[in-house]
Amino acid sequence: MPSPKYTETDSELAWFARLLALPVRVYIVRKIIENNNAISKKDICNVPFEMENILKHITELKALGLVKTNGSKLDTVYSVDIALFNRVAGKFVSLFGSLNSVIDLPVVAELSEAVHEKKEAVANTSYSASFGELIKRYRRSLKMSQEELGRLVGIDRSELSRIECGKKSPGAEKLPLFSRALKTDIDTLSKEYYSFRIVTLIEESGFSGIVLESALAKMNYLFAAG
Repeated sequence: MPSPKYTETDSELAWFARLLALPVRVYIVRKIIENNNAISKKDICNVPFEMENILKHITELKALGLVKTNGSKLDTVYSVDIALFNRVAGKFVSLFGSLNSVIDLPVVAELSEAVHEKKEAVANTSYSASFGELIKRYRRSLKMSQEELGRLVGIDRSELSRIECGKKSPGAEKLPLFSRALKTDIDTLSKEYYSFRIVTLIEESGFSGIVLESALAKMNYLFAAG
């Protein structure tokens, strides 16, 4: 099978999309442009994110050529390379304009309806705030008391209460006991347990988006290598 022939525009659009793939980066660019394309270091860091996180992304955007700096080190002013931004933005407009001209309305309507149905399905999905809350839901569905479940898994009621409140995480060795006591498939319970563990670790890092992006990249690399 012949390799796809990518154009220079394809590559530039993909590069620009990756460059702005994180909400924090979109926020930075938007704030700079909203401030007449000139914002001080103090003002750009006065945002609902950690200052270190903001400065890290600004440094990366600067290295990639989208953000420029002026002034002294103590009075740094950031701006966007408007020529670069407009050139690539114009190519996006041209791309989507071309796509819109070949897509007829019935297809668009069907796509819109499918997206709406997917959103409704997600909205109706019941999620738990912690693994402990999930345990509580399973326990209550069986009309089981904390004392009874605690006895079955080998812990006292107060410890189970802390687990269900999200103040403590049970050890992985307890998963088979919880699985049997709650009549739940061990694979399903393990998936929920480790997914909550991953979320907790990412939240504790203080750089949720960055850590998740890095972790996904490593996973893709490891799985591809395997």
